[in-house]
Amino acid sequence: MNSYSDLHKNFSEISLPKLTEKESKELNKLKKLGITSVYSLLTYFPRGYDNRNNLKSISELSNNEYSVIKAVPISITISNSFNLKKIVKARVQDGTGIIDLTWFSSPYVAKSLKQGTEYYFIGTAKRSYGLQMVNPEYKIVSSQEKKSYSEILPIYSSSKDISQNTLRKFIKKFFNFYSSVLFENIPLNILKKYKLLSRRDSFFNIHFPKTEYLLEESKRRFAIEELLILQMGILATRYFTNLNNNNLYKLEDKKSLVKEFLSNLNFSLTTAQKRVITQIYKELSNGKITNRLIQGDVGSGKTIVSMLLLLYMVENGYQGAIMAPTEILATQHYLSNYDKFLKLGVKVELLTGSLTPKKKKELVEKITSGDVDIVIGTHSLIQENIIFKKLGLIVIDEQHRFGVEQRKAIRDKGILSNLIVMSATPIPRSLALSIYGDLDVSIIDELPPGRKPIKTKCISTKSDLNKMYTFIHSQLSENRQVYFVAPLIEESEKMALKSIYDIEEEVKIHLPNYRIGILHGKMKNAEKDSVMHDFKAHKLDIIISTTVIEVGVDVPNASIMVISDSERFGLSSLHQLRGRVGRGSHSSYCFLISKSKNENSTARMQIMESTNDGFKIAEEDLKLRKPGEIFGTRQSGLTDFKFIDIIHDVKTIQLVRDECLNYLKLNVGKINNTYLENDINEKFKNKNKI
Repeated sequence: MNSYSDLHKNFSEISLPKLTEKESKELNKLKKLGITSVYSLLTYFPRGYDNRNNLKSISELSNNEYSVIKAVPISITISNSFNLKKIVKARVQDGTGIIDLTWFSSPYVAKSLKQGTEYYFIGTAKRSYGLQMVNPEYKIVSSQEKKSYSEILPIYSSSKDISQNTLRKFIKKFFNFYSSVLFENIPLNILKKYKLLSRRDSFFNIHFPKTEYLLEESKRRFAIEELLILQMGILATRYFTNLNNNNLYKLEDKKSLVKEFLSNLNFSLTTAQKRVITQIYKELSNGKITNRLIQGDVGSGKTIVSMLLLLYMVENGYQGAIMAPTEILATQHYLSNYDKFLKLGVKVELLTGSLTPKKKKELVEKITSGDVDIVIGTHSLIQENIIFKKLGLIVIDEQHRFGVEQRKAIRDKGILSNLIVMSATPIPRSLALSIYGDLDVSIIDELPPGRKPIKTKCISTKSDLNKMYTFIHSQLSENRQVYFVAPLIEESEKMALKSIYDIEEEVKIHLPNYRIGILHGKMKNAEKDSVMHDFKAHKLDIIISTTVIEVGVDVPNASIMVISDSERFGLSSLHQLRGRVGRGSHSSYCFLISKSKNENSTARMQIMESTNDGFKIAEEDLKLRKPGEIFGTRQSGLTDFKFIDIIHDVKTIQLVRDECLNYLKLNVGKINNTYLENDINEKFKNKNKI
């Protein structure tokens, strides 16, 4: 007897429907399409459909219209073309008109068509010396179809060795053979509440829909299933984290360190910053586990918020940790806060992979003994030998560089598992709900007062380029500093992009006698730190870099950003790079150099010129690219969506998220047995890593 687990086994390991010798050979060809099991065959969903429901009378046909007619041949002829290939012509009528049909190199048609017999003819009608159809498909009208005709054929991605009919035949045969074990994986109450088709019916109707309505309903059902797979896995992690922390902690709510830190700042917090801090204070002081994403545009002040919350936890008896994606960003956090923390008597240390074994061993011992209050580091923080004495709050910076598993690994080191993650890449609401479904979202939607918008211009002609360099020269003469960014380190024969060394040569021609530094990812950390230190200290006027300067580097005197081959970057990456300037009191500028004439590239550059709003830019970026590409890396589980429109289906995403939370509350302890089938759990296992 077939079992559910058989669906995932290779064809060679399970019982199969009865196949002919030819079918057995064809089955082996499916491997070229990545189809090796029943499950991979049944989930090989159509890329489109040949909708043949457009039944028309001949008199109703329009030019270039794909349609179905029901007509009777009144004459059938066969002749030779000039190259001796056979041409079959048939004149057919339906009582409303006459149309000529032609088949090339298909002499068998003349033998199969019968005068006086009624057929369906399917093809595109064209008007050229009368009404015609070339190479139409045809089928005899059966007695059951005398009144109506309905056919929607699936179209699959295929290869020259595998025909559409072969795929359709196999899917139907295997569905019929295995449909009894396609168990339901959505709770019955949700199926009834939203009037969803069953899983079995949806599989059939996604491949062989009888009507357009059933096709759309199947798509809707699978869209909700996709979201349930993703959201259930994400939310279960959050729910059980909270569930396993039933012993609510109690803080003394001391805030003297926070007040002293604020009094030493030369600016006031924005209303948005205060709102977010109050939200998190409330959770912490009430003994609740904090799981929060702090979203904010470039320069909105997320880091200050996280530092204040870390100080709050330290004063109330806990350690804190900050995890950054790169050493350069971790070092920036450390250097910019070391003196401030030292004045407050707070012990802060930097943990990165470049520490010597001896220094690392000493630091690990200090962390374990509690002799360090705040540790700032990279992914080194999640290594097994790092044991905190009393870790109460974790801050993850540039969250999109880390996956769910990584944030779970650092969280597992904590006593309380309070977690704050920050993202300077503004994320549309729909995507935030999908990626960060296990987190509450706080948005800092206000920039500090006095921050001027960055003026952006696309440079596409030699004349514009010369004007740009003239302008940069005037800014440098006023002691400003400049970033130049290239997408490549060295020359590439495959891609005609400027390397940083090409740009260096060009810059030296247009801007002679200025101090230039080079920065890229292949440099040693000490070299990168030295270049950035010199740039920040204004020992360098110009820095030519790859995207390693995208995050974290703060040089208020830098007022110009120039990005070469800007069409090669995503909008969110361009916005991040642009955000490296405009951090001081001076007017700032961004130049996007692009020679591309592509309409899409031009539209993207116009978006950058028209707005500084990171959230608007992220929405546009999401429309133009896949979700995973926004972050520069593949976000598995999001790019795999086949039925969800991540931009427009916000209501559905929110609805599914709420249903998952309700289900978790009602069915704690039963989830693995009753909610998701084995294939869903396996499928989700690696869907969380960025």
